[in-house]
Amino acid sequence: MSWANYKKQKTDFTQISKKVDEMGGVNKFKDSRFWKPTVDKAGNGSAKIRFLPCPEGEDLPWVQYYEHNFDEDGSYFVELCPTLLGRDCPVCKANGILWKSDTGDKENEKIASKRKRQVRYVSNIIVLRDTEEPENEGKVFLYQYGVKIFEKIKAALKPKDPDLPKIYVFDLFEGADFNLDIKKVKGFRNYDDSKFRETPSALFGGDEPKLKKLYEEQLYKLQPFKEESKFKSYEDLEKKFNEIVNGVKGNVQKKADELFGEDKPPVEEPLKKSSRKPKEEKEVVAKKEPTTEPENSEDEEVTVEENSDTLDWYNMLAE
Repeated sequence: MSWANYKKQKTDFTQISKKVDEMGGVNKFKDSRFWKPTVDKAGNGSAKIRFLPCPEGEDLPWVQYYEHNFDEDGSYFVELCPTLLGRDCPVCKANGILWKSDTGDKENEKIASKRKRQVRYVSNIIVLRDTEEPENEGKVFLYQYGVKIFEKIKAALKPKDPDLPKIYVFDLFEGADFNLDIKKVKGFRNYDDSKFRETPSALFGGDEPKLKKLYEEQLYKLQPFKEESKFKSYEDLEKKFNEIVNGVKGNVQKKADELFGEDKPPVEEPLKKSSRKPKEEKEVVAKKEPTTEPENSEDEEVTVEENSDTLDWYNMLAE
């Protein structure tokens, strides 16, 4: 809708509230449009932001998608999950096999949990306070967040206590500032203490020219993040997934193929006989034999990896 219609018409939050009820809970985009709060060495940080309305022509002030984000031996797999589009996903399929295996292997369940799809949300925000990077203050960004913050948005829009006032989080006139309070708990960022300001207020003190410019010129489109072109094909995802889960074993094999190809290692020629010191020749031969042991040790380590249950499942999928 146009700015004139936005001002004239009271924002209808019925559809937004309905969508919130339907939802239980993108890749990590690394570009200048996205803002991320800065934390100190201990993993703590704070900032103040304001969630903004959806851009003209779109229905919701956020976009939701799923992604897989995990690493194996330092190799990262960060990809959008195509189940959002109703398509099959090789990672979800492999996770199902691991989780439902009859072995009762808790290690398999841990692996599946680590690789599961994660919910991501993206909204337009304006940064009101950024102590570590004050140059961001007053600028509009895209902000990617997870289930914890979305639950706080949901609670503000539809408070469980009927006596508490609703906060129209994404409204320019009746929204509220959001104080981000970040702590590191068990190795992860924790947002439990983050909260909305209880008293709604107009952004920019209700300065209409500034609000109009923000609404018409500064908001980013959200729906392109769900376009089908953003998602890789099943085959491409499967190929990358198998490369990642093979990890070190796959890299060792690849290097071996580069060095030797299909040729067998050369056989050492027997030592020439000497009529002068036959005993010493035997001693030399005995000393040379152990030089092959380090290679055998490496082969044994690789064999152990190849025989692991987890990799057997994924190798079967790859075939």
